[in-house]
Amino acid sequence: MSTGGGVVVVLAERDKEEMEIDISKLEFDFMGTSVICRSGSPLILADLKKVSVSKARAIIVLASDEKADQSDARALRVVLSLVGVKEGLRGHVVVEMSDLDSEPLVKLVGGDLVETVVAHDVIGRLMIKCALQPGLAQIWEDILGFENAEFYIKRWPQLDGLCFRDALTAFSDAIPCGVKDAADGGKIIINPDDDYVLKEGDELLVIAEDDDTYTPAPMTEVHRGIFPRMSDPPKFPERILFCGWRRDIDDMIMVLEALLAPGSELWMFNEVAEKDRERKLTDGSLDISQLVNIKLIHREGNAVIRRHLESLPLETFDSMHLLKTPLFILIRGLLRPSSSSETFSQNVFRTKIPNQFLYVMLLSARACGSVKCNKLLTSQ
Repeated sequence: MSTGGGVVVVLAERDKEEMEIDISKLEFDFMGTSVICRSGSPLILADLKKVSVSKARAIIVLASDEKADQSDARALRVVLSLVGVKEGLRGHVVVEMSDLDSEPLVKLVGGDLVETVVAHDVIGRLMIKCALQPGLAQIWEDILGFENAEFYIKRWPQLDGLCFRDALTAFSDAIPCGVKDAADGGKIIINPDDDYVLKEGDELLVIAEDDDTYTPAPMTEVHRGIFPRMSDPPKFPERILFCGWRRDIDDMIMVLEALLAPGSELWMFNEVAEKDRERKLTDGSLDISQLVNIKLIHREGNAVIRRHLESLPLETFDSMHLLKTPLFILIRGLLRPSSSSETFSQNVFRTKIPNQFLYVMLLSARACGSVKCNKLLTSQ
């Protein structure tokens, strides 16, 4: 969409007119891009031919609204249909998966032609990162959105034979951050070694305003200095609260286990019976006995009921992160020395918040007289 002037074809098992009405309601600048809707099934070769799938520059297979295993099974069948197109495919295929465990099978069937994105898992990890580092969500929004700088991959033959460190200073309007290695089947290498030599066929991954706003300049002499030694800041125990339950909550716990300092606490506040939680976590391949850095503390309750919220130590909250599912509240600095106190930004994300989360936010702000929460992050 950002380049404009192209054609996007939507093939779905819905009425054509309904899809066109839904798209017309979007408040989005299509920048000259044409959107064509066709009613049909991606599982039927005749319908795939109807939309000239073999000529598509890229193919995106979206997850369905079914359960995770059913959605992934359908995605696998779609990939089989695409592989079976006799005319072959010109573009690559990106498949949205619902379960991380289904990813290898889809890659096995699709081969090098297919890339998979486990959106649910990726978003869960991003939300944890954003909650632990206030302000990071705005950075992701800028990079992954279409309003500001974006990622672009392009080949520059004039850079062949140069080291990656030279490419870093070759652009005044772009930031090189990776290489698409032609010799390794197009594998993306993020932040390669400075001595990596750009070979024929390699493409450079950069962050730039648009794909036509940057070009390499003649090499200039760089005066290199001695970088000062910088040590990582000390990590202190933190206390985090999960309100709600996600099917991949075991993965989120393992991410926190890797990021937090020893002595940290994870409070799990939801309506799932406490006796059932350990079974669900174990079914998700989480060995609670192997957790070293975090301790799980269970509380049963509903986040939209005031008296349930009042049972939590809300007066200690410094930062809150509201998710569609679950509500995620981060408590930072609760266990660190008073001399190491932090000042958090007062920025608030301007986004649409579901009524029930506004209700939760109001309840949590009034449940105790000394709530110290001064940062609210929301996402849908």
